[in-house]
Amino acid sequence: MTDGSFPYLSPSLDAVEGYAHARISCWVHCLRDSLYAVGFRDTARALAQPVNFAVERTEDGELLTLYGGLDTAYEAPRFQRGVTARWETSPLDPGRALDLVARELARGHAVPVSPDLSGLRHSEFYRVPWSGYPHTFLVHRLGPDTALAADRNTRRNSGFTDNRGTVPLDELRRGLAGAPVLVWDTGAAHDGWQDERHALLAGSVRNMTEPASPDEGLAGLRTLPDVLAGLAEHPSRSSVLRMRVSGPLQRQVAGDRQLLAAVLGQDLDQRARGGREAVVAAEAAELLHAASDGYAELARLVFLLGRSWSRENLRLCRERAGRVHELDARAVDRLARLL
Repeated sequence: MTDGSFPYLSPSLDAVEGYAHARISCWVHCLRDSLYAVGFRDTARALAQPVNFAVERTEDGELLTLYGGLDTAYEAPRFQRGVTARWETSPLDPGRALDLVARELARGHAVPVSPDLSGLRHSEFYRVPWSGYPHTFLVHRLGPDTALAADRNTRRNSGFTDNRGTVPLDELRRGLAGAPVLVWDTGAAHDGWQDERHALLAGSVRNMTEPASPDEGLAGLRTLPDVLAGLAEHPSRSSVLRMRVSGPLQRQVAGDRQLLAAVLGQDLDQRARGGREAVVAAEAAELLHAASDGYAELARLVFLLGRSWSRENLRLCRERAGRVHELDARAVDRLARLL
């Protein structure tokens, strides 16, 4: 259903499987709602990723962003339960920039797009220089002069209500020229759920305990207080803390723990409770939920640090980061016991 009646990006959709959109990376949130619109409901299992934590820097060593499992395989995403997705590039010619979107809409799919937002007046990133990582919103109908869109990052005077509104077609054409579009499909799962679940758990343990670099996994999380302290003299400290630390902590990092906890909770609901495995799975789900809440609280403290830098606020961030590290370590221990 792509006719505008579906409540794309509406908070009410969180109740379908009980996990909050505010803790989901924007592109995954768009994919979740696109799947809901075609009747797919098992999105927690489909979209869950092995949990992770990573500090990403530019070649010059400047902090670019933080990310978790939801964005570890961003460029070549892999999902479960028969869901597949890939990024395709729109034609560079603005006159044909909407061809890919029109093709996917004709298939009955709402379309997640990541255009250049600097020329899109509805967006909170209008006239804001690109910060190194894209934002994604949904297009769910093309009209003669406007597109119906759903976007959770809009300006106050954008005319959007409950995250939905219209975008001038000429603005969308210019923004999408040469920009990525997420093309997705549903189909039969190649593996059984137990095999897919094992891969999620094994990947989580590997990411967190055998990281590819010192900036990843549990070791990378230990560096976070120093990352924050290192921004003390940054000329754009407030915006960096808000956009590159606080936002990703709440969405990408808290989100992957929320989704994996939901997966474990659904599995417990569908099998007889009791026995060692069920006890350990319940403990893992509880710890992942607590870690997700801890990262959301840390994100709030980092946001406050950006508003008011002080030794006390930095200390609070350091303490919360230590607490989240403890929760993550305990959760990973339980996940390892389930393998």
